[in-house]
Amino acid sequence: MPEPLKLFTSRAERYPEPEAADIVQGTARALLAAVPVIGGSITETLSLVLAPAVTRRRDEWFKELANALDRLEQKFESFKIGELANNEPLISAVIQATRAAIATHQPEKRGMLRNALLNSAAGYGPSEELQEVFIAAIEELSVSHIRILNFYWTGLTDLIKAGKWDSLHPYALSNYLTAIGELHPEMKGQGDFLSYLMTDLKNRGFSTISRPADSFPQSPGVTNMGVQFLKFILTPPV
Repeated sequence: MPEPLKLFTSRAERYPEPEAADIVQGTARALLAAVPVIGGSITETLSLVLAPAVTRRRDEWFKELANALDRLEQKFESFKIGELANNEPLISAVIQATRAAIATHQPEKRGMLRNALLNSAAGYGPSEELQEVFIAAIEELSVSHIRILNFYWTGLTDLIKAGKWDSLHPYALSNYLTAIGELHPEMKGQGDFLSYLMTDLKNRGFSTISRPADSFPQSPGVTNMGVQFLKFILTPPV
């Protein structure tokens, strides 16, 4: 029986030294060296500053992922961590998500990436290619993108629960700009930014809403692919 996959036990087992540290520092140097105006000495200095930060983000990400996989294994008897080593599509997804996780400081995005991998591991994800598209979208989209898309999906229900909308006064919130502002005050008065977010989501095939001035509510405001995306990144199996 193969030994269970060890995403992390001790640091020495996870990242043999000094090779792993050399790789991280080498990557940082390569990125900095690609900028023409940065000299060699500055490159070395910045690589010493950035490499530990990259390593820290990577280690934190793998710890989060391992804990989540442990919970998944406890909940589903059919799921075995040791079998993941032979799951090539999942390995590719982990590599893709790890690059994105290291590149962001936002816990919301890391949570979405983690949820996506858990759904993939549990067999709840869409097709392999669509999973790749969705993981790339997590990296490319802002947290505000996701909030607006989720509003298209659950916003009316959330407004009703909050007592901010009812069928007897349907025109109290006449358009998406005012409706979104009720649940997300940071979006009030941000018409231009909201217009950019809405256009981007529609162009990606996630939504049907074009402008902040569009009448609210519209059904469906989110496409089937948009719902698939939200379920994949926001609803973990555990």
